[in-house]
Amino acid sequence: MRAMRQTLALCALLLVAGCGDDGAGGPDMSLPADMAPGPDMAVRMPDGVSCGASTCAVGQSCCVQPSGMTATQMCIAANGTCPGGGILACDGPEDCASANPYCCATIKFMMGMPDGGGGGVTGGSSMCTMMCDASFGSGSFKTRLCHADVDCNGLSINTQAGNFPLDKCCSSAQAPGQHFCATAIMGITCP
Repeated sequence: MRAMRQTLALCALLLVAGCGDDGAGGPDMSLPADMAPGPDMAVRMPDGVSCGASTCAVGQSCCVQPSGMTATQMCIAANGTCPGGGILACDGPEDCASANPYCCATIKFMMGMPDGGGGGVTGGSSMCTMMCDASFGSGSFKTRLCHADVDCNGLSINTQAGNFPLDKCCSSAQAPGQHFCATAIMGITCP
């Protein structure tokens, strides 16, 4: 019984000691600065898909049909077809629902000929997905479409030369009007 009273007295002492004022003048439960919501947590509303010189209405997709070094772009129904081309269902995360938050794109390209000729983007497509890891393979590059660097947070690509961050929202003259997560190499501009 004596041991039980000593244990209860010790617990009461610890409770009282934990309730004292630390004299810092601020509340004990204040949030640290890094827990404050910032611009990266802002909710962006769908604003349609960029499609050449125009923007498709919310709920439509963009059909991109490559032709040599140019492409024809036109808005189509969300589940429409794009013969010989690629469908852009999104151009950034604002077009995606929370269940599939990434606007994941596959960009198809042809490498230049040994004499330095040819090469360039030959097509691609985008869609909202739950996961979107970057990859680079024979004739294709998988990345996220974006509008700001924050859309690229955490994205990187593993190559034989090492791991490279793709944490910048970039553009290329060969994919006019589109911004994608990459790094500034081979004609890619990252502001």
